[in-house]
Amino acid sequence: MKYTKYFGSITKDNGALNLPTEQFQRLMNIVHIEGVILGLNKAKNTYKGTELFYRYDILIFKQKNILTALTGNLSPEFLLKEMYQIDY
Repeated sequence: MKYTKYFGSITKDNGALNLPTEQFQRLMNIVHIEGVILGLNKAKNTYKGTELFYRYDILIFKQKNILTALTGNLSPEFLLKEMYQIDY
């Protein structure tokens, strides 16, 4: 949730982000995917200590790949700077 927390703190400190439409959609997709990963990890942890503990690993892996495609593994600060530079 590093991107979500960073974007949230920036929004809280500076108000709404004025991004181009495509970049705002990208930001929202990043926030959504991080939420999906968090939910899958919570579901996975309900099976801790059982043989079913690893049943969500493939789903988590796929979502992390989507997140990597959206962020390029950039730090939240650099990603936001890149998002502002694109389309301007």
